[in-house]
Amino acid sequence: MPFKALVGPVIIAHRGGSLEVPENTMASLRHGVAVGADWQELDVTLTKDNKLIVIHDDTLERTTDGSGQVITKNLDELRKLHAGEPKWADYVVDRLAKLGIDAPSFAGKYPNERLPTLDEVLRIEGAQLMIEMKAHPDPKALAFATVDAVHAANMGGRVVLASFEAPVLLQANLRDSSLPLLGLAEDVKGIETMLRLPISVLGVSVELAEEALRMTPQGIAVWIWTVYTPQEARRLAELGVHGIITDAPTPVLAEIRKEPVDLMVER
Repeated sequence: MPFKALVGPVIIAHRGGSLEVPENTMASLRHGVAVGADWQELDVTLTKDNKLIVIHDDTLERTTDGSGQVITKNLDELRKLHAGEPKWADYVVDRLAKLGIDAPSFAGKYPNERLPTLDEVLRIEGAQLMIEMKAHPDPKALAFATVDAVHAANMGGRVVLASFEAPVLLQANLRDSSLPLLGLAEDVKGIETMLRLPISVLGVSVELAEEALRMTPQGIAVWIWTVYTPQEARRLAELGVHGIITDAPTPVLAEIRKEPVDLMVER
């Protein structure tokens, strides 16, 4: 499975490319495929009635017109919500402002978008999915359900299962050790924890890129989140990272794929 490109890093459309299309929707994930991103990242958790729903937050207010905890709602309730006008987290707005980027508004442009199920996303033609399993009170239930959904869709060769939660990754590995894992880490301690697991990819923030490259043994790819500009993508590519997780896949792809990267580190 190509976690590293032959030349330069692979490009992962974060939540389908949330600077370009409303995050974690069928529209955004199809967009990630259409613009040529190698992978499309999405977030998944379980509903109250144990169905797999695609959403980043554990609450509904930011990305839908609903309210309350996701895990307290049945799938039928969640499917009635509008997901085409997400708001932006304050920390993202602040970071975008420092980069001179205005957080986009999708008001009125995607009136029919709803929270998708994982089963729907797994049927998107041409998709190659980084499925982030969120923190959940029952890691085994979430991991097993995700693995089973991947197999039901015959997508075993086109997914990598990701999480910040070591118990979720371990449960996924117990269910099926043939599915590749991606360990997400927020700090050096997290990197150390993830490198003790049977992961194929380590995912870290931009700030940890150099540390992750130093710490990670050969055979494990290093993917970096979250990249917003082509300039930052170019810097990371020249540093030698193997994957760039970006909310702006269109300009990042235009930058990275326009010419070979000179300073790739083969791992």
